[in-house]
Amino acid sequence: MIFITGTDTGVGKTYISSIIGEHLKDKLKVAYLKPIETGGREDTLTLKKILKLDEPLDIINPINLSLPLSPNIAFDVENINIDLKEIKERIAKSYNYLKDKYDFLIVEGAGGVCVPIKDKFLMSDLIKFLDLPAIIVSRPNLGTINHTLLTIEHLRNKGVEIRGVIINCITPLKEVLYYKKTFETIKEVGDVEIIGVVESKNKYWINFDKVKY
Repeated sequence: MIFITGTDTGVGKTYISSIIGEHLKDKLKVAYLKPIETGGREDTLTLKKILKLDEPLDIINPINLSLPLSPNIAFDVENINIDLKEIKERIAKSYNYLKDKYDFLIVEGAGGVCVPIKDKFLMSDLIKFLDLPAIIVSRPNLGTINHTLLTIEHLRNKGVEIRGVIINCITPLKEVLYYKKTFETIKEVGDVEIIGVVESKNKYWINFDKVKY
């Protein structure tokens, strides 16, 4: 089991989850869990289709909110009265069901690690609650060193194991100045392994052993 998180919203967590899922499903029964999704169910539907999951949407995505907002804000403005205890119970029920039924489970967060879910319970607290190791999806361009190192430090302060960083090239590498030095800086300063670089669906490398174990 692995938790896919990221340095920000729109960094490509679902895209990376789909690549991992497509690779692993040839040898394993792979499931996907999106504990919380706001703004519809695009991520959930994408992975449900790719992995050919028969599970109901409410199992794969137990907490769904209509507006594309931080969950804590969406709960408020949509007038959804659900407390943190019930949120955790719903997520735990889906998680336990899927992990017991499948060989491998990809859990994908919403936004970055400091996104509030409810009250002061953050996405990083959810990772810790599920007791999962995390993979951080990052990007190659200017600003990524700061965002990635802050994400690494925050997760470690929460006691979350970091399996590594996957760089998702939302900006083509040919347009990024000295990107190799950026990657080296993240690796050395963050004391973390870069376990993948994804340029496209057909051009990437990922250390899948680090994903699985």
